[in-house]
Amino acid sequence: MEAMDTAAVSSDHSVPAADGGAESVAEAFLLLLRRRGIDFLYVGAGTDTAPIVEAYARAGGDTGRYPRPIVCTHENLAMGMAHGYYMVTGRPQAVMLHVTVGTANALCGVMNAARGQTPMLFAAGRTPLFEQGRPGARDIEIHWGQELYDQAGMVRELVKWEYELRDGIQLDDVVDRALLVSMTEPRGPVYLTLPREVLAAPAARLAPRAAPAIPAPPAPDAGAVDRLARALAQAREPVIVCTASGADARTVGALAALCDRYAIGIGEARPRYVNAPSGHPLHVGYERAPIFEWADALLFLEADVPWIPGKAAPAESAFVAHAGTDPVFARYPMRGHRSDLGITTTAHALIEALGPALQACGAEATAPARRQRLAARAAAISGDRERRMARDHEQGGAITKAFLSRCIDAVRPADAIVVNEYSAVRECFSFTGPGGYFLHPDASGLGWGYPAALGAKQAMPGRTVIAVMGDGAYLFANPAVCHHASAMHGLPVVAIVFNNGGWEAVHKSTVGVYPSSHAAGYARTDAAGMAPLCSLAPMPDFERYAEASGGVGLRVAERGALQETLRRAIAIARDEGRQVLVNVVGRG
Repeated sequence: MEAMDTAAVSSDHSVPAADGGAESVAEAFLLLLRRRGIDFLYVGAGTDTAPIVEAYARAGGDTGRYPRPIVCTHENLAMGMAHGYYMVTGRPQAVMLHVTVGTANALCGVMNAARGQTPMLFAAGRTPLFEQGRPGARDIEIHWGQELYDQAGMVRELVKWEYELRDGIQLDDVVDRALLVSMTEPRGPVYLTLPREVLAAPAARLAPRAAPAIPAPPAPDAGAVDRLARALAQAREPVIVCTASGADARTVGALAALCDRYAIGIGEARPRYVNAPSGHPLHVGYERAPIFEWADALLFLEADVPWIPGKAAPAESAFVAHAGTDPVFARYPMRGHRSDLGITTTAHALIEALGPALQACGAEATAPARRQRLAARAAAISGDRERRMARDHEQGGAITKAFLSRCIDAVRPADAIVVNEYSAVRECFSFTGPGGYFLHPDASGLGWGYPAALGAKQAMPGRTVIAVMGDGAYLFANPAVCHHASAMHGLPVVAIVFNNGGWEAVHKSTVGVYPSSHAAGYARTDAAGMAPLCSLAPMPDFERYAEASGGVGLRVAERGALQETLRRAIAIARDEGRQVLVNVVGRG
């Protein structure tokens, strides 16, 4: 994605200033969003959006006056598209959903955005305040049943800020406050409720003003950087382990150069972005446990779950540091990972500061011997990975996730964007630069991948976007809704569904907790190899969902046909501008 900076939301002077001739608060709201750099309004309309509908109708063909409305027929779609758009551009967008019920349906999307530090202005209507006597007052039965005492209580724990617009005179203050809080590090979603009577009221005549400046991001403490630099320089085999540092595209090349110059290993712990080039000579892989066996100094960079204590942990003698915009992840109720040093900073600012600090403490002098050791580690890890992949290719049988991932990597265009919800195996891909790979946040509100891919395609229409999902994740995405949106908005995404007949994550979790269990024995007798409650058989013909919305559905179950099927799917999306779904029948 693009570098995220304080100009990501700003005044757009090509749009009319002040009220711009707005008649209603709804019109003034839309004008202000556009002036603040909001390109799209992802809308799940309801009775509360009547003033918004009227505003767009009055604008007629003046399409640049307001954010472009994107009709979304499910709330998960709207939230995921806004998430995906920001993910690849660094520019937050706005969502407008229907009162309490729309907010409730959007909760998984809110949690994904919160845990993924994804800013967005999530607005929802509010049941009309008045029973009569005002424009926009209650006029249908649901206006009683849908009201709650505390609508925002559903999202309060997950959003950074919530408020209700009380009058048009405060519109600029409220919207600017929402965007300011959302874009201040650590970033995240905010929630604004909009009563229908307020939206329908006459617009206030306000003087134009510039958007408030977004606060500068946190920079690392100089003393902490010096301590970190000394620990890394003195270590025999130091490693920087990343999860989400690549959210800022500037960090990828900068981290690679830093580690190359000062001989520091790079590891990636369940990476949600491209954090470092896959082929970096000191890249020591994606498995934490083997790294912990020998690493004596570790920096975890934007890693919310640096390790799983019950499975593996750094050696007691190892130096352990954590760095990020919120290095303790304060919104996580429990997180007890050991820390010798914590630094509040953006990843980019820390990398910039760490270079001079490493040079000052003589790290270059110790680099050659360290480089030799780490390069040997990296080569051994890479060689082992290649041998495992070769065995997987040679063994035949059903298509596995690893085999599918290698085939996708072999046929994808160099600038393709891969959006992964579970089924793509990161170590099977070779990414050299930022912005080519995105994984769901750790909240794992299922159904994120396909909507996020649609948002990414909207942001990057000239690039091939590939959404890789498990069958369960695809079903949670409301497939008919996503394919409908693809057709409605002209977003030809390549959707690849790994169809293994069930919820493998649930199955593996059960067997992990009970390794010598009845569940494991049951799975050996199940046609899909799944424990109870995990099988989804019989599975639908997924390809027909795409066909129902004018797309192309392909099905493949043989290894020998997979690459050609994937090539065909990419060609259809790229050359014909048609959405494609590939139903990959596999196992494991």
